[in-house]
Amino acid sequence: MRTFIIKANKAHTRADFSLKDLPGTSGRIDLLCRSLNSAFLLSHGFRKNVRVWLNLNGPPDPPKTIRFEGSEIKPKTINPDEMSLVKIIVKALRAGESIKDPAKEHPLLPGVYVSNLRFEDVVRRTLKNSTLYYLHEEGKPIEKINFKGNVAFILGDHEGLTEEDEKLLEGIAEKVSVGKKSYLTSHVIAYVNIFLDKHL
Repeated sequence: MRTFIIKANKAHTRADFSLKDLPGTSGRIDLLCRSLNSAFLLSHGFRKNVRVWLNLNGPPDPPKTIRFEGSEIKPKTINPDEMSLVKIIVKALRAGESIKDPAKEHPLLPGVYVSNLRFEDVVRRTLKNSTLYYLHEEGKPIEKINFKGNVAFILGDHEGLTEEDEKLLEGIAEKVSVGKKSYLTSHVIAYVNIFLDKHL
């Protein structure tokens, strides 16, 4: 199993943004859509062995977390076009408005769940059955890591993780780098998938 945890610092936690201007009004939910494509889609196929956690922390009601479970998602739920993915996120955020309990996940579609889980909650849950890696420019080169079993990769959005987040990861997630430059989150996910296709 490959897991990608994406913390989005400013992504809106209510569907109060314009679908015609996602970069300017949604806190960069467009970035999350592209990351989902990179995580799951092949040219003529779909990765069933992938799980993605989108942890949204923007206004007005953070956090909201959406989990996508590749083994359960039905065909054509995730499509290359950004708008279809935005509509799933909008549906999740609307369902999330009525959620009160902090820890329970609520099913939205087959393989898609919404909750009030915090970033820390997602990390702790994932740690139970996966080896954690924090993707960072200053990490150990990915080529030098011997990946085995279930692996989970933690990424920030265009702002990166906070100091508090990084303190949480100390001692439980190894820093791994795909290069010294700062790349787009979606590109890093695509690179990691291609690398693991060859080596895991």
